[in-house]
Amino acid sequence: MNNFSHLLFDFDGTLFDTAPGIYESMQHVCDHYKLPYGETEFKKMIGPSLKESFTTIFHLPESEVPKAIEVYREHYSTIGMFDCNPYEGVFELIEKLRNQGKKILVATSKPEVYAKQILEKKGFLDLFDFVGGADISEQKRCEKIEVVNYVLEENNLTDKKENCLMIGDRKYDINGAHAAGLKCAAVLWGFGNRAEFEEAKADFVLETPVEVFDFLTK
Repeated sequence: MNNFSHLLFDFDGTLFDTAPGIYESMQHVCDHYKLPYGETEFKKMIGPSLKESFTTIFHLPESEVPKAIEVYREHYSTIGMFDCNPYEGVFELIEKLRNQGKKILVATSKPEVYAKQILEKKGFLDLFDFVGGADISEQKRCEKIEVVNYVLEENNLTDKKENCLMIGDRKYDINGAHAAGLKCAAVLWGFGNRAEFEEAKADFVLETPVEVFDFLTK
């Protein structure tokens, strides 16, 4: 068995397929600003912070980002947030890992309050030892490295990084984990792909929840 005792799971694209609610909320922003974007662009916006997405993909001026986030959340916080489904086999995986003595944490660029509300609504909150995410203002803790460091600090793991593994589905998870001094396992059931993972130099690439369990318990 390997030494990874603390597992930091990403949320969007790793635990849940959150695309429906996010796409609807992005469309709400496009309608507000009369932007011509659609699902192709929306897919790229799952992973980075809203600030990064609105400036680099929607090309909004930085001064307009706070308003764009407000418009997005008008829809997301009331309707879109719960329009998501767990990936098949993922929560069974987490239950099995807990039974093996693993500590299960969340490290997401989604606001922490939203991640907790979704997990509670869907009945999975009790499976996690800690849920860490962005601050609601997305000012002081929104980039992945900031979230990962926050989770490590809150769980007294700063000096135990060799025992921690980030599990995610985008290059942002890989880059954030590496910047924080962690290894990262990229999973293929979410929004990323093998080429993205290879370019970002993922430490491990795993296809299914079964493969993740086998890897972590061999």
